Amino acid sequence: MLIRNAWYAAALCNEIKSEELFARTLLNDKIVFYRTSEGKVAALEDRCIHRQVPLSKGRLKGDQIECWYHGLRYEPSGKCVHIPSQRTIPARACVRTYPVAEKYGWVWLWMGDPAQADEALVPDHWPCTSPEFAGEMSYFHINTDYRLAVDNLLDLSHIAYVHPKTIVSQAVAEATPEITVKENEVRVRRTLRNETTPPLLKQMMGLDHIDRVQEVVYWPVANTRVETFAHPPGRPEGPVLRLFTTSMFTPETNDSIHAWVGMHRDFALGHPKLTEAITKEVIVTVLEDKDVTEHLQNNWKNDAPLIHLAVDRAAFAAREILERLYTRENATRTDTKRYLVSGEHGTSGP
Repeated sequence: MLIRNAWYAAALCNEIKSEELFARTLLNDKIVFYRTSEGKVAALEDRCIHRQVPLSKGRLKGDQIECWYHGLRYEPSGKCVHIPSQRTIPARACVRTYPVAEKYGWVWLWMGDPAQADEALVPDHWPCTSPEFAGEMSYFHINTDYRLAVDNLLDLSHIAYVHPKTIVSQAVAEATPEITVKENEVRVRRTLRNETTPPLLKQMMGLDHIDRVQEVVYWPVANTRVETFAHPPGRPEGPVLRLFTTSMFTPETNDSIHAWVGMHRDFALGHPKLTEAITKEVIVTVLEDKDVTEHLQNNWKNDAPLIHLAVDRAAFAAREILERLYTRENATRTDTKRYLVSGEHGTSGP
């Protein structure tokens, strides 16, 4: 179930470099990216209009892409402006382009109706570029449906079993979460007292036990942030550690995703070695999640009997949000098609 009318993270800004072509598949669409001479990102369908070879295999000629097969050239607008073998360029000689925004350290693409591409709707990942936080994002390719990746973050009771060396917590596994559902948001909150400090947090705080509040926030299409507030047991007035773990998932295909995960902190901002150490632990953790979700994907059988647990409520709520958005989007498409076919208001059919 792919929702197109949304902004999706396509790449980190520094992945798309000057004078280079960058290819990536999003929502089953093959796309080629590059920066113009002004530094702006162009995103075109990675398919020449002539023989469908990938434009990403071609070369840049100034601000134009030259196809590697017959030399057709395309502007950032997608319009073909040069055909070596003829002077006449057909009016329909153009490739699809995608609205682009650069924000919070990512290049974002609007995958649906360009008329609805409002930059104000770019998912708010402010901690990733806030001067009040330090951290680093890492990229992962995972062979799973993006919804399973969201499910995994909304039920953190698995961390006691999947992540024994990094964020393991029996207290999280056994706590009863407080789940809050809004129109386009799901929150899962756990309040933990005198918890045995997970290994990763112990490295940071040097405490055997902590009090902490852990809250997972989800919003469409596939954005999550785990907000952690920890302090010495029984001392809320003492030093408070704030950690924001951002995870976002962009469908590559129906069964694979591009994932970006990173942990940002509000202390020791000028310590790159700490950032490097935390990032290594995050990578270990995400690879463990990758392992379990890929096995889940491969082992899934639609007609197999299932039971559901109380902690599944958050994932169900997220699925309901996605179902609503998908239904609304496809109803709009159906209405538009019906309008065009009917010929009403002077509009002729196909």
